[in-house]
Amino acid sequence: MGTLFDKREFLRLLGSATVAAPTALAVAKAEQKTNASSPQEPAYERVIRTNTLRCGYGFWEPGFSKDLKTGKLTGIFYDFLIAIGQHTGLKIDWVEEVGWGDYPAALNSGRIDAMCFGAWPKATIAKEVLFTEPTYFLPINAYVREGDTRFDHAIDKVNAEDITISVMDSELSSELARTRFLKAKTLSVSQLSPAGTLLLNVSSGKADITFTDAWTGSAFMTANPGQIRPVSLDRPLRLFGHTIPVARGEHSLVSLLNTATEEIMTSGEFETIMLKYAKIAGVLLMQRPQYQ
Repeated sequence: MGTLFDKREFLRLLGSATVAAPTALAVAKAEQKTNASSPQEPAYERVIRTNTLRCGYGFWEPGFSKDLKTGKLTGIFYDFLIAIGQHTGLKIDWVEEVGWGDYPAALNSGRIDAMCFGAWPKATIAKEVLFTEPTYFLPINAYVREGDTRFDHAIDKVNAEDITISVMDSELSSELARTRFLKAKTLSVSQLSPAGTLLLNVSSGKADITFTDAWTGSAFMTANPGQIRPVSLDRPLRLFGHTIPVARGEHSLVSLLNTATEEIMTSGEFETIMLKYAKIAGVLLMQRPQYQ
């Protein structure tokens, strides 16, 4: 009887397993389908529900910087976002440092709600994110070693095989090299490298030229006199506004941030923030409100 009982029990369990296995598989597939089709909560709805704006950030003076000893965050966009929090009643949560080329993915995956460090709006990235209205503008210049005049009023001469451009991955310098100076060689640095690294590569002779913003160039020349100079050109290579990117489709969040920005700009608060950090005269360009 013991043997017969064991066989019956085995067959009963086997039958149950035979039925349970496809059933469990079907349930798992159904759950996967449900999860795959469940829409991600829009950033705007999450911000309103939690009363918190989760910010990504990157370091590029004077927009955003960090004291390595204390960990304290400072800069134009740090103070600007604090002001946005005051005007909207939102808590500003500084979630993580995000690389120049990584923030679209961080936004669209929901890791952060906004990239709060003053990003430059570019058409290549506009396919993936939305940008708020710009706050201040910054010229982009070319820089070479002191005494090098090869490219003055002749920037197209950079497009040659014997020229090396110092570039940063997924940043404007690499974009310019890739689209305008294809024949030139490049010397790349990580997108998390300090901004001055591009200029250091030029001053040390590792590269012939680089492209960066006028603030970074002026600050480097002040700290390292006689090492580099801006290339003399009829106009800047580019002129970029500093914005807050959000995920694609987040028009309500853009509207909220733009409305707060307008209040901060017209009240004079933003000009006060700029004066606090703009220690190099004539570099940061701010739009005047229409009434002035």
